[in-house]
Amino acid sequence: MKTIVFTVCTPDQYPFVKVLAESLPASVSLRIGTVAGTLEKGVSFADLGHSEVDSMQQRYDTTALAAASKPFFADYFLRKEQADAIVYLDPTIWWLGNWTEIEALLQNNDVVLTPRLTRTFGQSTYGDEKLFLNTGIYDAGFWAMKVTDNTRKLLEWWQERLTDRAYFDVCNGMNHDQLWLNYIPIFFDKVTVNKNLGWNVALHNLHERIVTSTPNGWRVNQETPLTFFNFRESLSNSIVNQYTGVLALQKAYLQRLQSYGGVPASPFSVRAHLRPTVPKWKQSLRISLQSMIDSIRYFPLYHKIDQ
Repeated sequence: MKTIVFTVCTPDQYPFVKVLAESLPASVSLRIGTVAGTLEKGVSFADLGHSEVDSMQQRYDTTALAAASKPFFADYFLRKEQADAIVYLDPTIWWLGNWTEIEALLQNNDVVLTPRLTRTFGQSTYGDEKLFLNTGIYDAGFWAMKVTDNTRKLLEWWQERLTDRAYFDVCNGMNHDQLWLNYIPIFFDKVTVNKNLGWNVALHNLHERIVTSTPNGWRVNQETPLTFFNFRESLSNSIVNQYTGVLALQKAYLQRLQSYGGVPASPFSVRAHLRPTVPKWKQSLRISLQSMIDSIRYFPLYHKIDQ
């Protein structure tokens, strides 16, 4: 099975891509799609020749455009290289596991998705279950598809929606490309959801996945081999400091980034936008104001001044 692997990035995110490419098996060649600029080894979204390219470039900011462009790049690479399957990986992914697992899943399935969480939990430092309902059940940082009539229809359907509905606006049912994934197991056939805890480990699911280094490599919950980790949100969020194993893994990842020219600006983080970190001075001011409001609210009525 000839499989194409691709990512989408901006030119300044190229160090992420270099670390991703280095981590993949030697037999896997990474294709690069670019938005908001060009790379010598990449294909620019502006050059795809699709009728919607100009309007999408005018409509979206860089983050939304990178997300919305994925099915367009997938279609382009598949047509150009006549491949049998295609895999998308976020540029911030570090591959650590067995590549043949993906190919094995695609033998009997048309689409492979990963859930953002695998069990009920109520509340975590990242957020609660409602947050996942608002932002997406499946993670858009990874997906894989085998070329069939089923997936050709899927890519066309996804392109139509992302042409003008890939904003970050959770109040109106949009989280870039990700929320649309909720429909894929319903609208399309032969979709498998891989619940392997070693796949697509990231900040949002660390509450259920404890990462540790062992003599046999990185493990999740002591038993499951860590296949790949996505650093998209952990690079800019202090929550990661609670997880010793992930901190060690992230330190090693940052060292690889430094060897390729430094650490780029942190990518878009859903949590940072929905639950921004409040500076300490604002927290103190908020407490003081709340104390004043509470004092006024409970001021006894008999203290009113008689006229």
